Amino acid sequence: MLIDSHVHLDMREFRGDLDAVVERAAAAGVVEMLQICYDAGSIDATVSLAERYPRVFGAAGIHPHDAKSWSGEVERRIRSALARPKILAVGEIGLDYYRDLSPRDVQRDVFRRQIRIALETRKPIVVHSREAFPDTIAILREEGASRVGGVFHAFPGGPAEAVEALAAGFLVGVGGPLTYRNSRLPETASRLPSSGFVLETDCPYLPPEPYRGKRNEPAYVSLVRDRLAAIRGVEPADIERAAAASYRRLLHGERPAAPSIAYRLKGNVYINVTGSCTNACVYCPRLGRDRTLYGYNLALASDPSPREMAEAAAALARSAQPREIVFCGFGEPTCRLADVLETARALRGLGVPLRLDTNGHGSAIARRDVVPEIAAVFDAVSVSLGAHDAASYARLCRPDRGGERTFDAVLDFIGRASASKMQCTVTVLDYPGVDVDAARALAAEFPGAAFRLRRYHIRADGKTGV
Repeated sequence: MLIDSHVHLDMREFRGDLDAVVERAAAAGVVEMLQICYDAGSIDATVSLAERYPRVFGAAGIHPHDAKSWSGEVERRIRSALARPKILAVGEIGLDYYRDLSPRDVQRDVFRRQIRIALETRKPIVVHSREAFPDTIAILREEGASRVGGVFHAFPGGPAEAVEALAAGFLVGVGGPLTYRNSRLPETASRLPSSGFVLETDCPYLPPEPYRGKRNEPAYVSLVRDRLAAIRGVEPADIERAAAASYRRLLHGERPAAPSIAYRLKGNVYINVTGSCTNACVYCPRLGRDRTLYGYNLALASDPSPREMAEAAAALARSAQPREIVFCGFGEPTCRLADVLETARALRGLGVPLRLDTNGHGSAIARRDVVPEIAAVFDAVSVSLGAHDAASYARLCRPDRGGERTFDAVLDFIGRASASKMQCTVTVLDYPGVDVDAARALAAEFPGAAFRLRRYHIRADGKTGV
């Protein structure tokens, strides 16, 4: 379900071939486009486009460039448009200190007025901010815009600003600049939670490579999707599913689907074993309210049985041959070691390699060496090292038992796993406070273990720790 969350189909660039543009979007898999207003004249055009094309919805508002044209009549027309069922948002509104086509005090006043309209009508907001992020985020906070949320269109900031936007209840709009050389958007996009972004083109502007310098159009949102997938190390389908879920939650009020016991991601099948964990890592999304991952709801009401896990994973594996079946979840699988082993044995007949993702606490939990039992059914194990020394581990991972001694237990587990027949990978997150080089050197002390650096993602609530 590919969605372009920001288009301007009413502009003169599309007057000669709009039907063909919409048809090309459909052929590229685009199922919905959000047509965005920018001045008073575009309000009626947006309503007309939404009525003409089933795939087009709209947002009504005045761009900061035209804030100087604000009047009671403009406000009346915006409110009238917002009363229509296919006009889903207020936008694009905000501040633009780059061109200053309207006085800044007028921009701020009109921005506040339109936020209040959004709050009254309970519509999310599409924000334009250029060279004005501090004032933009301050006004959103002061006006309580988090009550409706919205999208930061053509996101102007880095990871630090993304934290603020997410904390204010806004998604990040990712578009063509993601593909540009020297753009800082790739670094920001790589750090976002999978529930923190939507895809956009801003057509006819900001076309992605290789169309830079030409007219942009909604079909090209697929190029943004593909680039974002490459940056984040996932499949295009994963990005498409994640962005669509966030868009539909925000714009259509859709609730998350039922919790997934097994799900496809990165070309693998993953099993959502448990929501319980023996760590409370400061960076873990499990500690926030959002339990979605690339469009999947992982908020288990109760732990699934071995039979449920095996049947769910087998069904997905038979429909599309995965590279691996991975036992993970938002918790620690070895908290349920007996059930994990039973499920793994049931899946061995599929001929798909099995991998266990773990924090390395299995032996400490069971109070015995569990590596031989794991190695008897698993082909690979991935162990999260968590930190580079015992003190940092206790501070960042916050184990529920053992304190700093838990780090030694993790190292012992890695040593035994790396000496087993399983492929053993040691991972560490590039979270502030983790000495990645020291962690890499520590992993190198285990000759049978590979090392993988994982990228830290901002939590969906914008928090960087607890």
